[in-house]
Formats: sequence, structure tokens, C-alpha cells
Amino acid sequence: MPKVELHVHLEGAIRPATLLALAQRNGRGLPIEDEAGLIALYRFRDFPHFEEMYGTIIGCLNTPADYELIAYEFGRDCAGQNVRYAEVTFTIASHVRRNGLPWQTVLAGLNTGRAAARRDFGVDWGWVFDIDRNRPETQEQVLEIALAARECGAVALGLAGDEGRYPASVVAETFRRARKAGLPRVPHAGELGGPERIWETLRLLDPDRLGHGVRSIEDGTLVAYLQERQLPLEVCPTSNIRLGVYPSYAAHPLRRLWDAGLLLTVNSDDPPMFGADLVHEYAVLVDHFGFTADELERVSLNGIRASLLPAPAKARMETEFRAEFASLRQALTEDNYSR
Repeated sequence: MPKVELHVHLEGAIRPATLLALAQRNGRGLPIEDEAGLIALYRFRDFPHFEEMYGTIIGCLNTPADYELIAYEFGRDCAGQNVRYAEVTFTIASHVRRNGLPWQTVLAGLNTGRAAARRDFGVDWGWVFDIDRNRPETQEQVLEIALAARECGAVALGLAGDEGRYPASVVAETFRRARKAGLPRVPHAGELGGPERIWETLRLLDPDRLGHGVRSIEDGTLVAYLQERQLPLEVCPTSNIRLGVYPSYAAHPLRRLWDAGLLLTVNSDDPPMFGADLVHEYAVLVDHFGFTADELERVSLNGIRASLLPAPAKARMETEFRAEFASLRQALTEDNYSR
């Protein structure tokens, strides 16, 4: 199936083996020295451990070549899953602060890898530079970078981190400036925080999409609001389970949100950390939420619809996807007939 992914963090998509190699070549000590141990360390335990791992990952990236490598490998992994386009979150201010590189140098490395992936695999993506709620002092810097980098692949301003400690009001003025400048806004909301955080985000940040948003299910008025406006949600089911938002797929509201008519996209978030790439998440839709082939196609097309691509590019991609789905149906029909 052709796919689009709209909620994936580049730092959280780095292969464990690659992180080991980067640590070794940059002289960065890791608490684990073999790939199996690092895979186990990658697995989510709790939110402090999750944030600690992000810091460890960032510390292993020191040169433009490092950034080129992780971008190129991301593109290769997308191609392996038939992901044609993505919008990739990257916490650029943390890299500038921790590694002392100018943001232009970091982005140049990333875009070299992105261009090579486009050439070799036919995969492309845009950058979502996000503000870390835990470091609100970086918000102006992140906005300036995102605005300056629009000609270099930046497509949106994001927001991630602890919703409880740092509500949307902390970044409201920065998001207002982004809107005034015509920069799309895709904040996380309704993951660790409840419906009140989503309402606050809607009111203060005027988002183009919501990262997660699944806890809208706790407020019927909010579900109706999101359905009426068809505001896209970037749903990451396995991430929600690993983070303890829900205890199991059976408890997850994805099916109820879908049946209520919300515009849902399905995404992986941090694949190695949660043990779930996008192919896995589509399988989850079938195995745990009873999605049909037609519904899977709608999920895929929702990714195009909710993306920040220009309208002509969306139309071309949707035409391509629909043709491929028609071919897949025909192949399945012929296979079933032959059996």
C-alpha cells in the first residue's frame, strides 16, 4: 500500500545500529555497547527515560555528515514501507544548543541526506521544526529558523513535550506570529493532557492539525467540533499504548473516533523506541480495530488530504494512490479467483 506519514520524529527514528556507530565515531559513550542492548534501552519505560534517550541521541550527532546519514536512512526506511511522502518533526534548537552547530549547518546536512533519498528511493518529506515545551525559552529561535528555512524544506511549526507543565498559553504569541507569517502550525495536544488541553490549543494556537488529539473522545462536544471542521488528527496508536495513555489497543478510542467521522491519519511517532513502524500501525488497524481494505485506503488518502503539500501536488499524489489501490484490488481479486 502507498502511504503518507505525518507524525514521526527524526531523532526517534534513528536505527539503534546507526546510533551505536555515530557514538563510536564521535567518541560519545553509551550505557550499552551492543545493538541488542541498545534496542532494549530504546524501549520506552517512562517519560523521563524517554526524554533522557532523546538527549543521548542528540549528543551523538556532531557533524553535517551525521545529519546527512540519519536523513538518508530515514528515506530508505520510508521506501521499505512504501511511504511516499512524510512530514518529519525535528527539534532543531536542541541540536544547536547541545552540539554548538549553526542551524544552517545542521539543516544543510539533513537536506543533503534528504536529496539523496529522493534521488535513490523516490521518497520526499518536509520538515516540522518543533518547540520543546520543556524549553520555552527556545520558542522564538525555533520560529525564526522555521520561517527562514521555508525555502529549504520547512513546512510547519510544531510543539511537543509536557502539556501539563507547559500549556499552550506559554507559546501563544509565537504561534500567533507564525500564523501571521503564513506558516502552518501542528502542535501536539490531547495525548498526556485531556480535552481541556485540546480546547486550549484550538483557541490559542489555531492549529492546522493536531498531534495525537485522541483524548478528545472524553468530550462529546469536542468530538463534534473536530468532526464538523474536519481538523486532522495525527493518531499514533502504539505510541499511545507505550506512553501509558491507554492500557491496550482494546481501550484505545481510534475506532470510535473513526466511526464518529473525524479525519484521522495513522502514524508511528518514534518507531525504534516503540517497536512500531508505519506498516505495523496499518496492521494494528486490521488486527485490533477491524479496518477493512476500503478503510485502509481512506486512511492512506487522509494522509495526503491532511498534508501540507500544495494543492496540485496533493491532487497528483491522490491520483497515483487511487490507481495503485485499484491495481492492488485487481491483483487480490485475481489471486482469490485462482485459488
